[in-house]
Amino acid sequence: MKDILRDPIINAIYGGIKKGIQVSIENNCLSAAVILILSGIDSMAYLNMPAEQEDVTRDDFVDWAERYINFPCQEQLTGLDLYGARCAMLHSYGVISNLSRKGICRMVGYMDKALPEVRYAPTISKELVLVSVPALKEAFFQGIDDFLIDLFTSPEKAKLAEKRLRNFIQELPYEKK
Repeated sequence: MKDILRDPIINAIYGGIKKGIQVSIENNCLSAAVILILSGIDSMAYLNMPAEQEDVTRDDFVDWAERYINFPCQEQLTGLDLYGARCAMLHSYGVISNLSRKGICRMVGYMDKALPEVRYAPTISKELVLVSVPALKEAFFQGIDDFLIDLFTSPEKAKLAEKRLRNFIQELPYEKK
């Protein structure tokens, strides 16, 4: 058991990123879950960066989100919608970002459980799209799982990802000596 806890994918991604999001949702802390999901997308984009790159860019985030965040309904959030949501939540704990003010993306509002999971009514507002936070969690969790398969299918990317995973926060149990 101790060895499995030292695996950075199990420890940092499943026991850290995913667990924090799950606990937030289970305790009805939806805004905290949103912040953790959006930060988690940044973390996945970091693992996916080219070898010569050290910092995640907007394009990295958008590309990862476009590829891996998918909802089981017709309406989808774009990578730019999610990046704008990230900026809004992390910088001002709100829904308005520099990108949404400029009309580059839509503002993303949040709902509890809802069907369809993403709602957009352009006749009411072309600037706002709503997303179910539990559905966003599910889309992100599935995106992580799909991404890790893609990542570790490539030996070159896997080696780089393993190196970068060492930079992730690891939660290790205290061992009494």
